Amino acid sequence: MFEEFRNWMPSSGLRLLLVLSICALAIAPGEAAARKNSDSEQITYVFKRGDTLYRLANNYLRKSSDYRAVQRLNRVANPRVIPVGTSLRIPVALLKYRPSEARLSAFRGNVSIASDGQNRTPVTGMNIGEGSNIRTAARSFMTLQLEDGSQVSLPSNSHVRITRLRHILLTDSIDYELAVDKGRVRSKVAPLDKKADRYRVRTPVAVSAVRGTDYRTRVDEMSGTAFSETVEGEVVVAAGERLNGANLVTIAAGTGAAATASGAIAKAQLLSPPELLDPANVQSEAELHFAVEPRESAIGHRVSIASDAGFVDIVAEAEVRGTVLELPTIPNGRYFAKLTALAADGFEGMPATYSFKRQLSTLGGSADAGDFGYRFKWFGKGEGERFYRLQILKDSKTSVPIIDEAGLSADTVTLSDLADGEYFWRVGVIQFSSDPDDPAAIEKWTDFEKMTVAN
Repeated sequence: MFEEFRNWMPSSGLRLLLVLSICALAIAPGEAAARKNSDSEQITYVFKRGDTLYRLANNYLRKSSDYRAVQRLNRVANPRVIPVGTSLRIPVALLKYRPSEARLSAFRGNVSIASDGQNRTPVTGMNIGEGSNIRTAARSFMTLQLEDGSQVSLPSNSHVRITRLRHILLTDSIDYELAVDKGRVRSKVAPLDKKADRYRVRTPVAVSAVRGTDYRTRVDEMSGTAFSETVEGEVVVAAGERLNGANLVTIAAGTGAAATASGAIAKAQLLSPPELLDPANVQSEAELHFAVEPRESAIGHRVSIASDAGFVDIVAEAEVRGTVLELPTIPNGRYFAKLTALAADGFEGMPATYSFKRQLSTLGGSADAGDFGYRFKWFGKGEGERFYRLQILKDSKTSVPIIDEAGLSADTVTLSDLADGEYFWRVGVIQFSSDPDDPAAIEKWTDFEKMTVAN
């Protein structure tokens, strides 16, 4: 089941068969421990006619003298005379590689990046290498793009370390690994071309590997349980430190796995995408407001807002125990909302993505008696031209308006000739966008207010 993660394809120039043998890779919070764990990995090298240990060392080991370590490890008597078909174990730590890099595609809020003991000021487009520590604060987001096109997104309150970011020369393959110490990470992994390519995500209690997929990893802050949820493709997950053994499970799209510190691992079907009520609604109020169709299987919902359909530039996020999600104000524009349902077992469900328009247009009104009659006043916020309409009805909200003034640019109207009685009034606004490429206008009304006139 996991053979594709254990086999390394041969380089075309070597005429060799390479088989990857993944050994124990212990997880530890420190970078020094992570480096030690990486050193425990090995590949198995199968010799062909004409190959020598010296030639291998000169071309693909970090130091030509490292052939001695390979010789000792495999108990080779004569490094010049090795029978065809002999399998030699070679520590990955001895192999040559070139560093790969991640590029900071987008970020918002308070993002911390530390490398080599130094804090770096985040700048869009900057390169981030192996050994970097990345933290996002509340209401902060960032997205990285890896050299092979894969994307890694961190939401708020997350801590991720880049423990491996390499291109192995012997196999012409990528070797990427992230460690999620806190919070969440979304991995959108580009399809891996070679069997030796590896993309892994580690948590304190589990490890996962993929060959091209879209999946989420989360560490529950209270219980320490690690959740892996597959949106597209397929993910292999193991509780503990190794991607082998009886605790290895495969989670296809629409399923997830939860691993605990005790070594237990459980699979679950993810909840289906939630259905957004009134998806065509223009978000015009001071706060963004999303309502989803209620269902018994969901205890809450999460919504992420991005300026792009790929959710590279995330601008806001909210999680509620219920069906109504509210978020703080954002600038006018076109956005995308990704909604998921939250299950009682801790899993986040499959996403539903909607596009929406944000155009701030608030409206309120008041009425009071003054020295010169009854004054009606209105107010609100919004960019672009705004024209108001005042309606006053007598006796009933369903009667024909006795006053219906449209196209008002002022914010006040005073009436001095209202007869005694009960009135119902409201004010409306039609607001045109400040964007010349957006001809659509917003029209809205206040609720009817009752007013009693007694002269």
